[in-house]
Amino acid sequence: MLRRASLLLVVSACVGPEAPDVEVCRDVIDRLCIEPCSGASLRLSLPETGCAEALRARTGCDADGFTFSSPDRARVLECRLPLVRESDQRLAVPSCSLVDEALTTCPDLVTFLGGTR
Repeated sequence: MLRRASLLLVVSACVGPEAPDVEVCRDVIDRLCIEPCSGASLRLSLPETGCAEALRARTGCDADGFTFSSPDRARVLECRLPLVRESDQRLAVPSCSLVDEALTTCPDLVTFLGGTR
């Protein structure tokens, strides 16, 4: 019975509307900018201040009607996985090794964010 209740809890945790593209984009940027890693800072040419604002402007997700084109939503969600591996909390800081993993395995994400491969 406990197993059935646990399964129901897990399944119900995934129920609900999916986040709009603009929120997914902002989430990725926030995770990269909350405490920027040196590798990401160099690769993405992050400013010392205003990291999130700069990346939102570069990507266009500073506009509320933003939608993904290239990379598409599915690819960004795939690239986001390392950033949420340790915590799905909105303002959780991913480890630099996970940030490096996301940027290394997703060169198209780096390009989208205005960085260099």
